[in-house]
Amino acid sequence: ATGELAFVLTPDGLAVSKHGRAAAALLPKADTVVVVVADTDLSWHRIKLPKAPAARLRAAVAGVLEEQLLDEPEALHRAVAPEAAGGRNSWVAVIDKAWFAGELRALEKAGVQVDRAAPVSWPEDTPLGHFSAAFGADAGAPMQLTWSDANGVAAISVQGALARQMLPLWSAQPARWTAHPAVAAPAERWLGASVLVLTEEQRMLQAARSLWNLRQFDLAPRHRGVRALRDAWRRFRSAAWRPVRYGLVTLVVLQVAGLNLWAWHLQRQVDAKRTAMTQLLRSTHP
Repeated sequence: ATGELAFVLTPDGLAVSKHGRAAAALLPKADTVVVVVADTDLSWHRIKLPKAPAARLRAAVAGVLEEQLLDEPEALHRAVAPEAAGGRNSWVAVIDKAWFAGELRALEKAGVQVDRAAPVSWPEDTPLGHFSAAFGADAGAPMQLTWSDANGVAAISVQGALARQMLPLWSAQPARWTAHPAVAAPAERWLGASVLVLTEEQRMLQAARSLWNLRQFDLAPRHRGVRALRDAWRRFRSAAWRPVRYGLVTLVVLQVAGLNLWAWHLQRQVDAKRTAMTQLLRSTHP
């Protein structure tokens, strides 16, 4: 409603240098932009990924998921799991295409070039339960529990009966429980156990470090060649590549010095031959 987005600026993907909320046009400049999508904006489906060429994979995945989805295939955007292979079981994230594409266009119109989009939660082998207000909402909103494990992701309110019914099953697993600072105390009372405090900023950084990318198929970023060159240049300028830069500068200096010495040597040879020719001419024709 306000047109503002929560943002986190990080120098290394681990530390937070700046965070807050701002309109898209006022977001801080960054070398790489990762959009984090809330739990409630995605649905998750596990399928046997079709063996199809990259150009036809989008249509093949839509055909497999057609019976599992209520909306028309054209209204939905799908993204397969990272490192997924044809013929194997794979998770597929599904999102409303018109909304998602509209958000990306609005960001790019405001001058924010989105490199990647990642879910804030995704299915993984390690069970994880996180208590928060609805992602991106005020801290005073009703508490929500997001549960993710190898069977998928569920975002439900703790005020309903479903969460209470599922709690014994979830508690029987070696799960990791976290909570937003604003709801940590009520979360511990509801759970009956301690939780690890995890801010919204830290959670967004975790999502950005994941391998997931929801920008696939027709919503993949364009100008990949330009982006690849830009990413390569950015990596080359990073601290990790400083020894390589020093080595290249030293090599260039040595090459220039070597060329100058070789040119001086050749000039000495030319001068010596010119002197010899002059002496020969004088001795022949005194």
